[in-house]
Amino acid sequence: MQDLLPIDWKRWANWHIPAERFEHRREPYLRYFRYENRSRDKLSGIAMITRDLPKYVTKARPGGLMTSTRQRLWDVFDWLDLQYSAGANLALFIEVWPYALEWAEEYGQFHKTFHSSPEAEGRVTPHAALRTEDYWTVALRMTCLGLLTGNAAQMPRVMSFLDYGNEDMGVRDGLLERLVAPFVPGRGTPPDEAARHLPYRKLFKVFDAAPDKRPVLMAKYLDDWYHASRREPYVNQHGEGDIAFYGYWSWEAAAVTWLLDIDDSSYRDMAFYPRDLVDFARSRPNIAQPPPHYAGTPCQQAGYWITSAKRGERRYFAQGEIFPAIPSETTVGQTQWDWDPNQQPVETAPASDPARVADSGELAPRAATQATSL
Repeated sequence: MQDLLPIDWKRWANWHIPAERFEHRREPYLRYFRYENRSRDKLSGIAMITRDLPKYVTKARPGGLMTSTRQRLWDVFDWLDLQYSAGANLALFIEVWPYALEWAEEYGQFHKTFHSSPEAEGRVTPHAALRTEDYWTVALRMTCLGLLTGNAAQMPRVMSFLDYGNEDMGVRDGLLERLVAPFVPGRGTPPDEAARHLPYRKLFKVFDAAPDKRPVLMAKYLDDWYHASRREPYVNQHGEGDIAFYGYWSWEAAAVTWLLDIDDSSYRDMAFYPRDLVDFARSRPNIAQPPPHYAGTPCQQAGYWITSAKRGERRYFAQGEIFPAIPSETTVGQTQWDWDPNQQPVETAPASDPARVADSGELAPRAATQATSL
């Protein structure tokens, strides 16, 4: 675990957006009275569990410790969602995400202890089951927000947390594996299965496509996102029954855009795309370069690769395609292929400007602009 400073809870409470600034919110469907109540409740619960936990560690039942710390983990991501929707400064996300990861690991420890207790009755469950709503509630938000706030180096810890229970059941998610591949080597070729299927599996095409084709595919993904998400827990939560509404955001579209360095100029004003979080992530060096590959091994990240075995040798490889051996008089041993930092095709096709499509019938048109307070 990281050595994190004690939390200044008053400082965290001051991230709250006052009514006079709420008109600049990012999520037009969020109502102020709901935001005010839910945001304060979430932060109050997070603070209470964090402050009181040391007093109960030695005397509370394993099930109680597990349940409380799991609730704190759910609440912190809900609170971050609410704050983003309300227009909070992105510095909040940078400050809070490391604590969210530490709380995930603390919950994981209590969860393991619970499994060893009579309360569990011999059953072992994942910390976050990837085939359930835990996928969005914890796994997707923790991974994407971590990548977008400069915490890519912590992805081994994220995947260690998510592997618990899921790995024993043979459950791996193709999208999460693709997102962390550059930062967690040795996990093998990502599966072609998405644990929650739609909408997430549609992003596999973006990974596999040539760089100049990716903007059009991502725009299509965002255009279909709400309808394709109809079985996810965040859909149809706005309106009069908005108790569990935190905002409609495709965190995964943002993470993929950053990871693959996609030109988002054709879709950055589309609904559900958290563009200012992508802009922040781009302001830091993109270290998302996969490790070298050798002849005979599968490609883990689609794109252009180069090799010193032959001058000027540069090829595009799709996900899973096997790297070939190149006869060389200047190198000894296996042919090594390296990721080309320049991912533009040699001959770039004319930039497309796909017409923006209105949102599906379930939602009224959203505002084209978002408040950026970074």
